[in-house]
Amino acid sequence: MTARLRLVEWKPLRQGGQLRGFATVELPIGLIVRECPILRSRDGLWAALPAKPEIDREGRCRTGPEGARLYVEVLHWRSRRLRTAFSDRVVALVREAYPDDLN
Repeated sequence: MTARLRLVEWKPLRQGGQLRGFATVELPIGLIVRECPILRSRDGLWAALPAKPEIDREGRCRTGPEGARLYVEVLHWRSRRLRTAFSDRVVALVREAYPDDLN
């Protein structure tokens, strides 16, 4: 039997903007990745790895030109193909378990 990515927890969150919620997933190697954001853009839904806010020298969260917080990656996929496959699978797992949450 082939090990697969598994949805451990789903927390829907609608605060406006792109964010739809956070997924916790278990990778086939046993690593549990908590708080993967699920976002909606013009191109559809996508999942990202968790990130942390960028902090300036004064200890404040940095913001972009439109006032949105800036984030820095903590984990990074080595290829776009892996990133896309992970994103597609996480979104599919959430849709399967909670079909109404991502509409």
